[in-house]
Amino acid sequence: MDKLKRITGTWRGEYSYSFDPSAQIPRLEVVPFTLSLQQGWFGRFTGMVTDDAPPGMPGVGRVQGYFSFPKIEFTKQMPVCYVVTPDRRLITLREHLVENGHICKGDVPHRPILYEGQFLSPTEAQGTWTLKGGFVLLGDGRAVEFGESTGGWTIQLRAA
Repeated sequence: MDKLKRITGTWRGEYSYSFDPSAQIPRLEVVPFTLSLQQGWFGRFTGMVTDDAPPGMPGVGRVQGYFSFPKIEFTKQMPVCYVVTPDRRLITLREHLVENGHICKGDVPHRPILYEGQFLSPTEAQGTWTLKGGFVLLGDGRAVEFGESTGGWTIQLRAA
């Protein structure tokens, strides 16, 4: 198999969720996305990520990562935290809190999402993502607790 030497380029992919739906959390769709990556030194890279909306999160996120063929890992950071309501609406965490009688004066950044995986070839990779459980600070001293979420992802190089 050829060895990947550069990761710079535009990659198309999709991510999915791996949890059982419930009354509080509906079955979620597979979300297509685009990564624009720029390689730095020693296997490090940075870039931008955009989910296709709907069903993905609005906004442009940042990625920062590392690869050493065949392994790849990166962190995705979206600017605003979104949640899916039981009736399948995608709304900001702030909107969700206000709808449920809480006070939240501004949008809350999304928690970092860790992507880990392996290249299947120099133009294709797959793996798992994890959003660790924990607390999201609301900026007024309060916090909201979230459980851990996981899923799978794939990417393919579209243009170098």
